[in-house]
Amino acid sequence: MFTVTQNIKRHKPSTLSWLVKQTMHLSAIASLAVSSSMIHAEPSPLTTTTDDSGDINRANSEAEPSTTLPTIVVTADINKQVTENTDYTIPVARSATGLALSARETPQAVSVVTHQQIKDQNSNNLTEVLKRAPAIQVGSIDGARSGFSARGFGINGFQIDGLDTDFVQQAAMGEYGINTAMFDHVEIVRGATGLMSGTGDPSANVNLIRKRADSNVRATELSADVDRYGYYGLSVDHSQPLSESGAVRGRVVANYQDGDTFIDRQELGQNLLYATVDADVSDNTTVSIGASRQHNKSKSTMWGGLPSYLSDGSKAEWDTSKNGSANWTNWDSDNVYYFADIDHDFNENWNLTTNASYNESDSSPKLLYMYASSVDPDAGLIYNLNPFHADTERKQVNVKTELTGNFDALGRTHQVIVGGYYKKSDLDTFTYTAPPDGLLPVSEFSDWDGSYPEPVWGDKTQSSDVTTKEKAIFAATQLQLTDPLSLILGSRVSDYERSGFQYGTKVNTESEHIWTPYAGITYDVNDNHSLYTSYSAIFQPQSERDINGLYLDPIEGKNYEIGLKSESDNGALQSQVSIFRIEQNDLAQPDGGQTIPGAGLEKAYVGADATSQGVEVEVTGALSDKLQATIGYTHFNTKGKNGQAINTGYADTTLNLFATYDMDDIIPNLTVGGGIDWSNGYYGIVTNPVTGRSEKYGQDDVTLASIMARYAVNENLEAQLNVNNLFNQKYLAGENFFGLTYGEPINVVGRLTYRF
Repeated sequence: MFTVTQNIKRHKPSTLSWLVKQTMHLSAIASLAVSSSMIHAEPSPLTTTTDDSGDINRANSEAEPSTTLPTIVVTADINKQVTENTDYTIPVARSATGLALSARETPQAVSVVTHQQIKDQNSNNLTEVLKRAPAIQVGSIDGARSGFSARGFGINGFQIDGLDTDFVQQAAMGEYGINTAMFDHVEIVRGATGLMSGTGDPSANVNLIRKRADSNVRATELSADVDRYGYYGLSVDHSQPLSESGAVRGRVVANYQDGDTFIDRQELGQNLLYATVDADVSDNTTVSIGASRQHNKSKSTMWGGLPSYLSDGSKAEWDTSKNGSANWTNWDSDNVYYFADIDHDFNENWNLTTNASYNESDSSPKLLYMYASSVDPDAGLIYNLNPFHADTERKQVNVKTELTGNFDALGRTHQVIVGGYYKKSDLDTFTYTAPPDGLLPVSEFSDWDGSYPEPVWGDKTQSSDVTTKEKAIFAATQLQLTDPLSLILGSRVSDYERSGFQYGTKVNTESEHIWTPYAGITYDVNDNHSLYTSYSAIFQPQSERDINGLYLDPIEGKNYEIGLKSESDNGALQSQVSIFRIEQNDLAQPDGGQTIPGAGLEKAYVGADATSQGVEVEVTGALSDKLQATIGYTHFNTKGKNGQAINTGYADTTLNLFATYDMDDIIPNLTVGGGIDWSNGYYGIVTNPVTGRSEKYGQDDVTLASIMARYAVNENLEAQLNVNNLFNQKYLAGENFFGLTYGEPINVVGRLTYRF
């Protein structure tokens, strides 16, 4: 922990010259990585061959025999989004434009965290996945809430199977901890994606792709986990055909987690049940239905973090295990999803897909927030207690229909997508009044053990009832102008409406016929390298309110990007260099730490102009036939209208590296790996309750190392060990420093997996 005194460096060249110089300087890095790998070792192909029994085997028949676990056989087409039988790359991704484009064909920075990466890093929930994803930052707000960011701005765009999903961070309904056991992979598109997500969030859009019932043979996977703090988990993933022909297939995933954490008295857990059925109702039509339910347990969970200051005005430093909550607090939540998809091929060129989902989420937290508010000359710093109890429920409906196809014109084949989208979300919150006489302040926190009586809650009243609706039509096309040159044009027109009331303030905002254009160009330099550029408009409604309780105007702006993408001959190794500039108006910024009158501790915000420009470099895939890796470097500069630094709670430079190596030639059946996640300093501006002055409160650079090893005991059983934060670095993990949260110390996680 330290006090930041230096100014953030700023780039002063014009936008165009800066982008061009950075591209020329950095393109060699990614190109060299791909070219070097192609020269020294051509990775094994990702394509699979199916023998008469239906078993899938990797194409390397001359390799020395080794013990490998049974592979789940899939019937998915290459255009389907399945990564369970791939390594660290995927043939196509649709999240950016809706078109089935390869990485090189997509004129934006796209990262895919595949099923194999999730397994290698033992990432059990979305937060753990994004902590290790290139160019993404994860900050801890308190015991139940996290914040995600990219390119200097918070991430608000989330999708499940391409359908927008509102994650209500403030209510902490467990979405950020959504269990990865039911997902195949996660697609991350950085930069504005207004064409497909509507909002045009300039940071990133996160799309979680569910596992499907795509196995034509019976297959089961059982696993068990345990870590050093007392956490344990059990999981089953079972697939099988439900008809003799395999035209109807089913899949069930069940997962149970429970136990202690590194924080004293805190207990976390999850129960997940996921089931889906895919049915080929004809040669050209597939219907999928499914449902999931996840219960999130969070006991003795902190709200708002630990106090930042001691009674002498110095910055506090607590044990990482310190817990500021009371023993009776909890932040439990439930998430239920139902979904149905219809996929119909008219012929080999045209396809019609309709996706629909319904979601209910609820939480009923009982919390106690401890914060320093004043100084008593005799008693020193006074810690106030703020109790909170509420019932929150959210219901969402999403429907999307897309027609995709290929058409010939001017002697070339082009792609097109047209579609429509509807979303409705209802959010209701009921709060319980605190004790009429309030709670006694606490003058000493060092020996706090959570022994504090639960208040007698008062009347239950409805504090908010907000309905959000969005309707949109969209279209995009990839025009192959010449053999190496393609142009992508897209457009989306949206109607957005929010109505109801929140904490006594009427809510009534409406935006009609919002046009979100998209344009991109890709140019194939040769068979392995492509240059690209893209532009997208930004339009993003905000949930933040000003000091008068009124919602801020939607963010409007522009997103520019140019870059270089490269891949090996078989696509097993991919790289990208991305140079971006983001311009936004009316971005929500804290209003000097003020809270909204009558809205509890809800912070007030003001709209401000902001720009961010930076560079991202990423290399992912097979560096050799035995070495898989993902490497990401990011640097950006974010500033306000007058050149002042903003969003300083996000590190402006990060490096992520993770790799695994197949040791089969030395020790048969052994895979080892490890990684480094580094970020430079970040800080916030807070008010010292003793001096009354605003000052910088920050964290120095953080380096987190991890290692892993996996051993296949036989053809059915494997054991895996992961060690996170290997050197036990102590660091502040928060996005702001009004309340302190610490990152997890060294942790050892063991897993056994049995497949049959």
